[in-house]
Amino acid sequence: MDFSRVRTGELIAGVSGVALFIFMFFNWFGVETPEIQAPGGLQFDVGTVDLGSLNAWESFDFIDIVLLLAVIAAVGLMVLSATQASVNLPVAASAIAAGLGILATLLVLYRIIDPPDIVEGLDVSRKIGVFLGVIACAGIGLGGWMAMQEEGTTLSGEADRFGGGGSGPGESPPPPPPPPSTGP
Repeated sequence: MDFSRVRTGELIAGVSGVALFIFMFFNWFGVETPEIQAPGGLQFDVGTVDLGSLNAWESFDFIDIVLLLAVIAAVGLMVLSATQASVNLPVAASAIAAGLGILATLLVLYRIIDPPDIVEGLDVSRKIGVFLGVIACAGIGLGGWMAMQEEGTTLSGEADRFGGGGSGPGESPPPPPPPPSTGP
C-alpha cells in the first residue's frame, strides 16, 4: 500500500471513517433520573443520578448499521486508492462513501434533536460521543464528495449510470431515434 497515492478527499473520508468507528464505542446517550416529588407536593432536589450511558451500538436499532456501512465505504475508498486496486462497482466508490456519509450525518443529527427513548419516562442526555460521531459522519460525506470532485464525477451522473440512464466510461452512446416515416 502506498498512501502517497491517496488524494485529499479519500484521505479525509478514510480518516473520518476510522474515527467514527472508534467514536461508536464512546458514550453517546445517558439516562438520568428526574427530580423526586414527594407526596403533598414537596419537591426534593437530589440532583440527577446517572443511571448509565450507552454507546452507538447500544443506542440505535438500525442507525448503527448505517454508520458501520459508512465506515466500511470510507475506509474502503481510501484502501482502494492506496492499493490502486480496480473494482467493478456499478457506481464510483467515492459516490457510495459520500452518499452513506451524508445519510449517516442526517440520521445522527435527527437523533441529536430527538434522542432515542431508552427508558420510558426518564430524561435522555446527549454525551460527547454523539457530537464527535456527527462530525466524523460529516467528514465521511465531505471526503467522499471531495473525492468525487477530484475524479470528475457527480452524484447525478452516478445515479444515471447506476439506473442505466446515462453512458459511463467505455459505453457507446445510445442509438439515434429512427427517421420519421413518410405516408404511403
